[in-house]
Amino acid sequence: MLEKELDQATKMAEQAQKKVDQLRKRLVSESEKASARAKRELAAARKRHSTANARLKKARTSLRKRATPENQQKVDALRKQVQELAEALANIAKAAYEAAEKYMSVKADAILEERKAKAADRAATMVEKAN
Repeated sequence: MLEKELDQATKMAEQAQKKVDQLRKRLVSESEKASARAKRELAAARKRHSTANARLKKARTSLRKRATPENQQKVDALRKQVQELAEALANIAKAAYEAAEKYMSVKADAILEERKAKAADRAATMVEKAN
């Protein structure tokens, strides 16, 4: 009777561990995807920012040569665009950092739990051999 209950408890524990492992793998996978997506967005935003900065530099040079209200408006519009891109870049970088931070903590937890599971398996094997 006791052995049946022990077997059932062992099976339930194994099923629960499998489910936890599946959820952990899914969480790690989603974190990796989010991190990769944030890196791509960050690279694209940096590229847009550098392009806008180059355009702004050219526009300022042009404005110095021919100072007209129309050119001044163009330079102001470009300046505003560069500022918005800089803010977007900062936000994306922050999101990427947070995603990487979450990913690292999840990955570390997964490794730790995997090591604990291996240690428990070894202990269980030793106990079974002893009996």
